Amino acid sequence: MRFPFLACTTLFTIGCGAVVVRPPADTNTAAIRRQLDALYQRNTEAFKRYDVQAVMALRAPDFHTVNAEGTFRDRAAMETYTIGILNGVRKWNRIEFTIDSLRVVGDTALAIVSQHLDRMALRPDNAVHHVETWVTQRETWVRRSGQGLMWRVDQLRSQRRVVDGRPG
Repeated sequence: MRFPFLACTTLFTIGCGAVVVRPPADTNTAAIRRQLDALYQRNTEAFKRYDVQAVMALRAPDFHTVNAEGTFRDRAAMETYTIGILNGVRKWNRIEFTIDSLRVVGDTALAIVSQHLDRMALRPDNAVHHVETWVTQRETWVRRSGQGLMWRVDQLRSQRRVVDGRPG
């Protein structure tokens, strides 16, 4: 799979938010959206297989997240977090990622993504419950070593959790 938008080099300065980008070779947003949809499908399949290595293979070596409170988690912390989630899920009912909007800047794709996870999961009371969560967030994708990889997740909003049909 080729990401035409990820042909150039991008320099990100974490902390001050500066982005220096060379012009892209091609920024066909529709084609890029199709490529990202395929990557989200691979991500979904990896979660359904409980395959942490396959999930993390879609993340850049310098992958990181910034949650709604501004807390930074590096790739290692996110791998541990993913293991924790997967250890608690007894059955996936549905995993959905929807690209609400997409902006291509040089070799970087910035996707606003709505996520819905529906599962049967172990909760702190040591019982399995029906848990659904929703979030809308920005997911930044880059091209590294010939592969599209998620580089950053931030700008989380519209977070909601329902446990057994009740807010929780």
